[in-house]
Amino acid sequence: MIDNPALLVATILWIFFIPNAVKLFYRFVRNSRKFIEKDLRRIPNDPKIIFQITTRSATKTSVVKRGIQSIIESCKFTKYSKYEIIIVTEDVNDKKTLQGLPCEVLCVDQSFTPNAIKKARALQYAVLHRRKQRKQNSSHWIFHMDDESYVVPQTILSILKFIREKKGIASEGPIFYPLKFEKANRITALAESMRSFGCFECVTHMHNPPPIHMHGSNLLVRSDVEDKIGWEFGPILAEDQRFGYELFKKYGRNSMGWHGGILLEQPPLNIKDHFMQRRRWVIGNLQNIENFSKFFKFRLIYKCTSFFLGFVSGVISLCLAFYINIPKVSNVFSYASFDWNNNVAFDFSVWVDRITHINSNYNEIFRPLTDIQIFDSTLALILLFSWVVWLFSYQAGLFLNLRYTRIGWFKRIILHIQTFILAPFLGLLESFPAFYSVIEFYFYKLIGQNKIKSYDFYVVKK
Repeated sequence: MIDNPALLVATILWIFFIPNAVKLFYRFVRNSRKFIEKDLRRIPNDPKIIFQITTRSATKTSVVKRGIQSIIESCKFTKYSKYEIIIVTEDVNDKKTLQGLPCEVLCVDQSFTPNAIKKARALQYAVLHRRKQRKQNSSHWIFHMDDESYVVPQTILSILKFIREKKGIASEGPIFYPLKFEKANRITALAESMRSFGCFECVTHMHNPPPIHMHGSNLLVRSDVEDKIGWEFGPILAEDQRFGYELFKKYGRNSMGWHGGILLEQPPLNIKDHFMQRRRWVIGNLQNIENFSKFFKFRLIYKCTSFFLGFVSGVISLCLAFYINIPKVSNVFSYASFDWNNNVAFDFSVWVDRITHINSNYNEIFRPLTDIQIFDSTLALILLFSWVVWLFSYQAGLFLNLRYTRIGWFKRIILHIQTFILAPFLGLLESFPAFYSVIEFYFYKLIGQNKIKSYDFYVVKK
C-alpha cells in the first residue's frame, strides 16, 4: 500500500506509459531494416516529379536557396532529369530573389480565399495551379518540402524506386535534423533527437493507415490524388495529418507506403520557436479530433493524453528525485561549520566518516522507496524497461541527427553525454507545450471562443 500521495500519482503515471514504451521499442526493432532505403540501384523509369517548396518568403528565408540547390545537385548526381522545382510563396519579392535559378515561383494571390488557412491555403493554390497546367494526372508526382528541407541522392533514388514498384499513391520517409545543429540553441538541438527516433513509428503508420501522425515534408503523393483530396479542411493547423486521414478514407488501406528516402532539416534555433512549433502541432491535433472515426479518435486522444501527462509525470518524478537525494548529498557535503563571526572551518574527518558510512550502507540510498514497498520485482523491471527505452530513444535519435553532420567524434561523445544528463529536462521541454496547449485549447473552447488570434500559424526562424 502506498501512503505517500505523490508516489501514488507517480506510480500510476509510470504504469500508464508502459504500453507506449513497449510499442515504441517493438516498432524500432521491427522497422529498423526498412527505415532507410538501402537498395539504391539506378533503374531508368523516370516519372515526372515536381519538387514543391512551400514558404512564406524565400527572400526572408535564405535556406530556400539551399534546398533548391540540393535538388539540382542530387538529381544531377543520380542522372535524373524529368523534374521541376516550384516555390509556392506569399512574397512577391521572391520572383526577383530567385531569378536565375531553374525553378518556377508561384505567388499566392492575396485575394485567394479557399476553405483553408496559412500553409494549407498555399498548398491548395498550388493544386489549382497544376490543374490549370493539366498536371493533375497519374504521370506526375509531387514531392513536398519545407523551407529548410534538403535532399540528397539517396532521397531521389528512394522515391524513384517507390514510384517504380507501385507500392502506393502516397508515401513518406525519415526526417533528420543535422542542419544548423551547432548554431541552434543546444537544448533545442538535443531535444530534436526524439523526433528522429519517432520516425520509426511513422513506418508503421504509413503501412497501416490512417497515420496518426504525418509529416508535411518528405511527403510524396501522386498529383491526381492530391488534386482530388485537396487541402480545404477549414481553419486547422495540422493539415498534413488531416490530408493523410482523408486519403485513407478515399483510397483505402493499401494507398500508402514508406519510400525510405531521407530528408535533412534543422532544429528550432531557440526555445520560443521550439515551444510554438510543438504548440501548433498539439492544437492542430485537437482541432482534428472531431473529424475522425471513433477508433482513430481514441488513438489520437491517447496520444494527446500521453503528451499532457508526460509533463505531469516529469515534474513529479523530478520532485521525488530531489526529495530523495538532496538530503543525502547535503548530508555528505555538510562538513563546513559556521560560527557567528562568519568564520568557516572544515571538518574533513566528519566528511570522510559520512562517505564511509554511506559506502558501507549503500542500501540507504533506496530506503525511501523500499520502506514504502511500492514495487515488487516484476513491476520494477517493467518500469526499468520503460525508463531504458526512453533514454535510448534520445541517444538513438541524436545518433541519427549527428550522422549527417561534420561534427567530430569526440564532440559527438560529449553531446551524447550531455543528452543523457539532461534527459529529464529535455523531456519536460518536449512535453510542456502539449500540457499548456491542451489547457489553452479547452479553456477557449469552454468560454465559446474557438477562433482566437493565438491559433495563428507561427513561423519559426530558419
